[in-house]
Amino acid sequence: MHILLADDEPGFRFSVSVALRGAGYRVTVAMDGREAFSRILEARAAGDPVRILVTDQQMPEITGMELVGLLRAWGIRIPVVVVTAYHDIPPVSGSSPGGIHELMEKPIAPEDLVACLKRVAAPAETLA
Repeated sequence: MHILLADDEPGFRFSVSVALRGAGYRVTVAMDGREAFSRILEARAAGDPVRILVTDQQMPEITGMELVGLLRAWGIRIPVVVVTAYHDIPPVSGSSPGGIHELMEKPIAPEDLVACLKRVAAPAETLA
């Protein structure tokens, strides 16, 4: 399954992408929301769409929540896991495939993120 990981912290991107690849996921990384949006469009055009977005909330250019809004405006409905070191994010709903499924607070153990992705993977696979 193709996962896009968007985070502006290089160490977090590296460690999480290694853990996700070790768990069998195909991972594309982006260092901010603008790059993430571009990579999602490129993957769709190439016939290899991103199935789950894992995004940091606080990033330069476009925040995680702004990225989700942009994706929805373009009609892109993929499950989203928002990761954050901040506690000021409003409650999120995981009731629809295009919604935010999980909010995880940093620091995040790689195995916890893998477990989270397994929870949202089944609904994402029905979009294939």
